[in-house]
Amino acid sequence: MFDQQEFYALEEGQPLRLAISWGFFSREIVIRLDGEQIGRIPRSQLNKSHEFVLNDGSRLTIQQVPSVKILGMAVQPYLQIRLDGRDLPGIIPSPQQRLLDANGWIFIMGLTKLFLAIFMRVKAIALPQALQFREIVEWQQGFSGSVVTGLILLGLWFLPKRFTKQVLTAALIIIVGNLILEISCLFVCASPHVSTIAALEGLAALSIYQALRTQSRSSRLRQQ
Repeated sequence: MFDQQEFYALEEGQPLRLAISWGFFSREIVIRLDGEQIGRIPRSQLNKSHEFVLNDGSRLTIQQVPSVKILGMAVQPYLQIRLDGRDLPGIIPSPQQRLLDANGWIFIMGLTKLFLAIFMRVKAIALPQALQFREIVEWQQGFSGSVVTGLILLGLWFLPKRFTKQVLTAALIIIVGNLILEISCLFVCASPHVSTIAALEGLAALSIYQALRTQSRSSRLRQQ
């Protein structure tokens, strides 16, 4: 679920021969050409340019660069991959892998919400008594909110594959909404805090967004 893989063509219109793969917890990325491993790069050194000489003498360079910088910090870095000085065409993330990752995150977040409810003071599952923002935030972080959110996410995970786009969209809205309420607790709760689940929600939302974007791109390519 945490493994990522991207494929590249060496020439426009040619088959995808180059594969870049890495795991969520791995310290290296692996580079393969036509299924054969040609090198590894430590993730801690991706900001430096790395060069590999292919069998035909061409030179492949790989370096991680930021798409934009905010206050000196890289935002959404990506791998810049060049062959003899030109960018490779056809960067195509695997839609199946992105979808697998997103579904995994939906399942994990659903279970996590239900697991957290076990350690909370048990109450009847009910909506907040007053539709005030503070009441909604506290409800979301309480027993009822955790149980309801967990059950909905698990319900989405069990839906048939033909509802993939609807499932991803609904899960993204729910998880981003929960993340916003978690952060809002810093300002409106009596004992403000942001739980560690906020970090998981952020990773889950990113994975689901990437899956949605890849699914949309794949649909456009099939229609062309």
